[in-house]
Amino acid sequence: TLDELAAMLDPGIFFRANRQFIVSRTAIRDVDFWFNSRLAVNLCVPVPEKILISKARITEFKNWFGS
Repeated sequence: TLDELAAMLDPGIFFRANRQFIVSRTAIRDVDFWFNSRLAVNLCVPVPEKILISKARITEFKNWFGS
């Protein structure tokens, strides 16, 4: 499962963005504000859908991405 995979990865490099995606710090091109106080992560590689960070995890994401 994605939970098992996330547990095996280095949390300094990878972040569980939502139920569908785990993102690497080096793959993130930029981050945009999105509707309902969420963030949209844009990657260097194309993905078929928006990768959204919920407003409940924004602080955790900012701490991870900013460190």
